[in-house]
This record gives sequence, structure tokens and C-alpha cells, in this order.
Amino acid sequence: MPMAKRQNISALERLQSLPAVFRGADLTVRFQWTSKTASQYLYLWKRRGLVKGLGGHSDVFANLVKSQYPDWELAVVKAMPSAVIFGVESLRQSGWTTQIPARPTVAVKTSHSVYQVEPYEIVPRPNTWFATIGKGVHRERVSVRVLRPAWALADMLQSEGWGKCGLWPDDIEWDEVTGDDEADWVEACDALGLEQRPLLEMAMASR
Repeated sequence: MPMAKRQNISALERLQSLPAVFRGADLTVRFQWTSKTASQYLYLWKRRGLVKGLGGHSDVFANLVKSQYPDWELAVVKAMPSAVIFGVESLRQSGWTTQIPARPTVAVKTSHSVYQVEPYEIVPRPNTWFATIGKGVHRERVSVRVLRPAWALADMLQSEGWGKCGLWPDDIEWDEVTGDDEADWVEACDALGLEQRPLLEMAMASR
């Protein structure tokens, strides 16, 4: 069997034994390689389109042999565990708007490593911001956590206001707002120091 063919089979077998998202450093443990050898294999695999890096110096890779549709959210969590989706994307995922941001915004603690990655707009935020919005974060998610919609809207209005934040009241699907969302809104406005009328009043004004 030609050497190139044997190497191809070896690469596929190795990648089949790795998870869909992995760290480059994992190769030194899994295959007993030196860091230099692991880097050389990653370079060759990327050139052959077998893996794709998350970006920057994150050392996180999508295993395209396992899946041609990488779970970039899982990759972001591996590289930046403090990551939280906020802004318009939070509202879209909750059904509050049909607007689709060109690049979903993801907040990462400034005290941690921050990598700029292609699928998302990574926004460094201070630890104080994370402490303020802590109660408004979905914590049951396996991938990137998401700020609940009422909290996300309050944060957007507090920092930018209608229009500048990418949304106007008419862009909100107010029928999706629940009693729990109203309670979230009151708590979020209090935490963020935002003076706002009830969500129901804003919904009435937009119609």
C-alpha cells in the first residue's frame, strides 16, 4: 500500500478516535506525541481540510471527520468558559424577534483569555458586568450560556437605547412575552439601574 494511502488511513483513524471538538493539547495525551509533533499533525490536517481551528491562539479545533457541521458554540465554551450570548441573538433565540444579527455577540470576561473567532463577535466585558447580569443567565445549557431575553433587552437599552442597539419596539414579538419575562424585566432594570415602563406598556405603544 502506498505511503500516502497509509498516512491517510492513519489520519482518519486518529481523528475518528477524537471528539467532534477538541484541544490541540489533547493530542499529546491521546497519542503520546510531543507538542511539536502535535503541531505538525494539526498543520497537515488543517491543510487537508480534516480539521478547522476556532481562531486566534485558542488551540480549539473542530473535527470535520466526525462532523462537517462544527458545533462552534461548544468550541467557544472550550476556549472561553465564561462566554455568554447577549444582545439581539438572545432575543432571537427566545422568539422575541425575527431579526438575525450578522454575527451573534458573545461576552467574555476581560480577566480571562479572549479570542476573536469568525462565527461570533467576541466582546470583552468586566467581571462587574457578569456579576450584574448573573441572575439573568440560562445556566442549564451545555454550550454557550444565553442571557434571558428581558435581561438582554434591558442591557441593550441601558447601554445603547432603541435603534442604536439594532432593534426598535416594532421589532419585538411582544406576544411572546410571559409573566416570567415581566418579572425578569423588573429585576433586570433594578440590577442595571434602568428606569423603564412595564413591557406591556411598550408593547401597547408599538401597535
